[in-house]
Amino acid sequence: MLKPLRHPVTFLDGIADRIFTVLGAVALSQFPQFYGQYMQRLGGHLDEAKRALDQYIRAAENLNMSLEEYIREHLQSGSDVFVSTGEVIKNLAERVETLEQSYIALQNATIYNRWLVFVQEVDMQIAAGTWSNFMPGVPTTAEGLTYALTGLLLGWGLYTLLKTAVTLPFKALAAKQSKSKEYRK
Repeated sequence: MLKPLRHPVTFLDGIADRIFTVLGAVALSQFPQFYGQYMQRLGGHLDEAKRALDQYIRAAENLNMSLEEYIREHLQSGSDVFVSTGEVIKNLAERVETLEQSYIALQNATIYNRWLVFVQEVDMQIAAGTWSNFMPGVPTTAEGLTYALTGLLLGWGLYTLLKTAVTLPFKALAAKQSKSKEYRK
């Protein structure tokens, strides 16, 4: 009964298979490009935060204090203005430390664990900024080709999974009808 539809469905199946595979390869091959642009943006945030913190460090040194003493002095001053400034400096110092740790972790990540380290270390605000200015590229490195191959396999696997989920009920129905015909004979 469904035989006339077999050729168009086979044709569409082949096209869909290729579309999923190519989209998977293209999408994942962009990770190294995104990663590089993210690292540049992260480095810029880190440099700027360090520059701002250095101004407070110099101000503390001019008063013969460590940064920690300078912050404590602000926080314990009793003045809302100085307490809020102490909080700003404290948060800035923590931000520099966090950015520095992330930058080092990402810089030391290998081609094989880079995506996992990225997921663990990502700063969503920096990632959003990177994404809004993302410039795709053609992968010409071993890393880009590795991610493209992985994307190809994931795209193919996803299509196969979806195809199986969609066709399974029809195969079960066809098997049931086939058994019903045998029973009537």
